[in-house]
Amino acid sequence: MRCAWFLLVGGLILAAANPSEAAAKDALTRNTLGADLVKQGKLDEALMEFQQAIALDPRLAAAQANLAYTCDRLGRMDEAIVAYKRAIELDPQNGTLFNNLGVLYTKKGQYEEAVAMLEQGIKIDPSNSLLQKNLEIAQKSQSILQQREDQIADAKKLAQARPKDPQATYNVARVLATYGRNDEALEWLSKASELGYHDLASAKIDPTFAVLKNDPRFQRITERR
Repeated sequence: MRCAWFLLVGGLILAAANPSEAAAKDALTRNTLGADLVKQGKLDEALMEFQQAIALDPRLAAAQANLAYTCDRLGRMDEAIVAYKRAIELDPQNGTLFNNLGVLYTKKGQYEEAVAMLEQGIKIDPSNSLLQKNLEIAQKSQSILQQREDQIADAKKLAQARPKDPQATYNVARVLATYGRNDEALEWLSKASELGYHDLASAKIDPTFAVLKNDPRFQRITERR
């Protein structure tokens, strides 16, 4: 799963109220300097240059795209998403922007949004193999997530149908723990204990709960008599 990175030093799009010629030229210069700083790994400095470029010329799509990429590199994903959306508004036929935004959504686990962005990018650039690959990854991740949600829903449905069955409640806790939903898993494990689940000692050695063993809440639950 990759973002594409280009040194977008051109791509000036003029707004209805154009910046002055000097401001537009300065914006391009700062954008180019920012791109050079990214190459050098000086991301914080690059970020400031892109921000200055945008302040000088808010319609410079290249600076918006480079700002988004740099925010992503700095781990500031929410800011990167906002910047990519703005870049797409300015340059809606740029498939690379849709690719990079789709990849960000995939990183955040927002697979529906990721698929939508990547599909839009492929409409613009059908031969782009990177877009196609990232779409496959997002679709696969979306399918896996749906399967997990279905498994959790089925376990909860069974527990709701058998509200006095501690084993059914315990099974919900196991399924939730399997998928890293630890707080919910502990809630259901506590419910199982309250319903009289008789083998809490087994939870201590159950590999499903391995990540919870050092959690004080897990220890309190499993120590109940």
